[in-house]
Amino acid sequence: MTVNPESRPSLGRALAETTRLIGKLHRRALADFDSDFPTWMLLTLLEEADVALPVDEVVKELNRRLDLAEPDTVRVLERAAAAGHVAYRPGDAPATAELTESGKDHFAALYAHARKATDAAFEGIDPAGLDTALTVVLAAKERAAAELG
Repeated sequence: MTVNPESRPSLGRALAETTRLIGKLHRRALADFDSDFPTWMLLTLLEEADVALPVDEVVKELNRRLDLAEPDTVRVLERAAAAGHVAYRPGDAPATAELTESGKDHFAALYAHARKATDAAFEGIDPAGLDTALTVVLAAKERAAAELG
């Protein structure tokens, strides 16, 4: 069977390629702030919580979101704490982590920069089309999650 090179890719392939390219834009924006994706996800998690989280919960959530093992999560926490972005208290019972004021400011600037970089990929696309695409992607995500149980 010969595939026409000018044919449209499958939806799955198009999503995967788009995700890869937008991910590159995102990682490039993070690098502008001397950051990386695991640190981004840590800061995002702590910003979403807006309170100190038990480190066990941070480990569990970063493992779920990134498949990041506990020792790797601890290293990310330690780096973020050394940068002054996270108050990491391993001696507390239980150990906790939360964003510092400096970390909140850093994350806000990092988020704005990353958002600007990734939004460039969607510039000029009809908003109604983007809304429809998002609806389709979210429905597919829900169905895939249901299939996986």
